[in-house]
Amino acid sequence: MNGASLAQAGYYGHLAAAGAYVLLALLILVYWRQYAFSGLMLAFASICSALWAAVTAYSFRAGGAFVPSAQILEILRSCAWSLLLLGLLYWITPAWRAGGAALILIIGVGAAAVSVAVRPPSSAFVISQFAISAHLVIALIGLWLVENLFRNSPRARHWAIKYTCFGVGSIFAYDFYLYSDALLFQHLSPDIYAARGVTNLLAVPLLAIYAARERLTGPRVAVSRSFVFHTATVAGAGVYLMIMAATGYYVRLYGGNWSVFLQTVFFFAAIMLLLVPLSSGSVRAYLRILVEKNFFQLKYDYRTEWLRFIKTISPSDLNESLETRVIEAIGNIVESPDGDLWLQREQGQYRLAGSWNASRWEGGGQDAVLDAASPLASFLVRTQWIVNVDEFAAAPSRYQGLEQLPKWLLANGRAWLVLPLLHRDSLLGFVVLGKPRVPRELIWEDFDLIKTVTRQAASYLAEQAAYEALTEARQFELFNKRFAFVVHDIKNLVSQLSLILSNSVRHRGNLEFQNDLLETIGGSVEKMKRMLRQLQAEPEHGSAARAVALAPLLRKVVATQNEVGFKVSLDLRVDEIAVATDEDRLKAVVEHLVQNAVEAVGRRGRVQVRLAGEGGMAVVEIEDDGPGMEPEFVREQLFRPFATTKSQGFGIGVYESRDFAQALGGGLDVSSEPGKGTIMRMRLPATARP
Repeated sequence: MNGASLAQAGYYGHLAAAGAYVLLALLILVYWRQYAFSGLMLAFASICSALWAAVTAYSFRAGGAFVPSAQILEILRSCAWSLLLLGLLYWITPAWRAGGAALILIIGVGAAAVSVAVRPPSSAFVISQFAISAHLVIALIGLWLVENLFRNSPRARHWAIKYTCFGVGSIFAYDFYLYSDALLFQHLSPDIYAARGVTNLLAVPLLAIYAARERLTGPRVAVSRSFVFHTATVAGAGVYLMIMAATGYYVRLYGGNWSVFLQTVFFFAAIMLLLVPLSSGSVRAYLRILVEKNFFQLKYDYRTEWLRFIKTISPSDLNESLETRVIEAIGNIVESPDGDLWLQREQGQYRLAGSWNASRWEGGGQDAVLDAASPLASFLVRTQWIVNVDEFAAAPSRYQGLEQLPKWLLANGRAWLVLPLLHRDSLLGFVVLGKPRVPRELIWEDFDLIKTVTRQAASYLAEQAAYEALTEARQFELFNKRFAFVVHDIKNLVSQLSLILSNSVRHRGNLEFQNDLLETIGGSVEKMKRMLRQLQAEPEHGSAARAVALAPLLRKVVATQNEVGFKVSLDLRVDEIAVATDEDRLKAVVEHLVQNAVEAVGRRGRVQVRLAGEGGMAVVEIEDDGPGMEPEFVREQLFRPFATTKSQGFGIGVYESRDFAQALGGGLDVSSEPGKGTIMRMRLPATARP
């Protein structure tokens, strides 16, 4: 394209852009129902763009002559669009918005001054390297604001806000392209420069759509605290590196023969000086407080704080105790690096239950005991206040009713806050936090959040205490259950020894009877030892499992009953069958069932023990011709502990026998009819006989 055609295209393109932006500004001023900041800034930016486009059109009309006002208006236009984007990011405080606007204007004024001062008056396309860099910085700031606006807009707001981002973003993107090309070739491309009027014209419809959709509602843009925190960190680091780069340039320029050496050492030291503060918890805490105070109306991002609290207090790795995790979770909220937790371990006394970073504490108190009637505990229960140790030392009158703090607490140089842990309006305990990494003043928002999380933490601690109490109660329940089984075994032993004692009078001179007597007493002693072992630890079915042949075991049980005068027969329908279990435990269960049958029929009745095999199961049946049991009793009470039809029974044997059989993978069935007797049928998984 020749020069005349290019100037003509630039002229008409910028002239059309000027008219379009004037029309857009008029529409906004006339039809917007509320002149919000965004609406006024959009109108102002449109007017600036119209003036810039009109003056630039004039420069093309004059054959591409240098017009200083065009350069000034170009900078003003870019600053106006940046201020619009800055205003839409309403989550920052007015003070920081004003500071950002001042920074943008300072950069713009500086860029305009340089562009006018160093540009040769002969041509509008010759531009200095410094001026190109200034324009690139302004374009990058605009693109950065566009990216932040779009990224942090809720999805519901994308319907309107995306057109602003597309429109203004296209303006800054084209400027970046124009001046990047100029930086490469050291002068503006006439073709790219002339086409800018048309590209700015294409952004007008997008901005008009935004104006139409946004005029009834204000902006709703939000940004996360973590994003602002990291952005501020990166921005600060960027400014620091730019200063260091400029310093390094002058070091090399004036360093003479040592320039490269000095520049290398300087850059290494500068990077180390940057990394050390960024890795400091105190520096990060200070920056976080700075962001919270100046960028946000609310001090905390409650969603983030709550998620962090839950993540800390209930981690997947349970190496740390709950008490330690509670201190850490509460301390993280106020940037406290250490603390202690006191809980009511005994009635009326609070003792140290956990510590976090305890090595940082300077005072004692680990062995102290706080009485529930002490001034501190009474004050915490009555007022539910948070006690600031330093504030109490400076002005005790602010804590009416709190006469004094414990000496061990005052002697601790790091003690800062005493936080009550309240559960159902009772003082479960309290947390003593150490002083924060960066001094901070607590306000109502801090107190409300701390009270909320301490109540939640107290519920966790109360739940753990309830679980521990339940576990202890279950241990006692298990002990009582084992004791009930032992009592049942003792009853059987007492019955056997009573029979032997009654027969010893008649057979005291019988040597064979005496031998049997000694053998029976020895067996009884072994049984009682086994009972004591059952009380000491929970019996585990299969803990001493081995293949036990059933036929020999049943012979011993039946022989023992016959020796004391009862009629018990044995029917071995199979002989080579065994069960994998503890032999003593199995023998005790069979003895329970046989003894129950014997006691049901008396000396004149009949009891038969049968052994059979059925589908991989060993079946032991004990049948008696006693009085039998009612169907309702069998169905509803027989297998419940302490339910029995015998006047001197405990109702434990059948319950224990079924529990044993089921634990091995078998079962116990009962068939009984009043007046016709009972059959106990125990099924156990069979295994190969040893």
